[in-house]
Amino acid sequence: MDPRPNASLGVVNAALELTYLRAGSEPPWERVVRNGEDITHRPELWTPYERQRREEFEGRQADYRSRSVI
Repeated sequence: MDPRPNASLGVVNAALELTYLRAGSEPPWERVVRNGEDITHRPELWTPYERQRREEFEGRQADYRSRSVI
């Protein structure tokens, strides 16, 4: 079960994601946040689910860069 409210499993809004990335930031829903604290840069605290989501996001970022869309 995806813990994000109103989320659809496996569905990525690439256009919205690219908007954030082109603006020089990451989409807030791809940041790892626990108890109101951003722990994106502390992978030792991530759950397996958070790790998988982050790795998928980083893979999409690499794909966008390889296709020169960001």
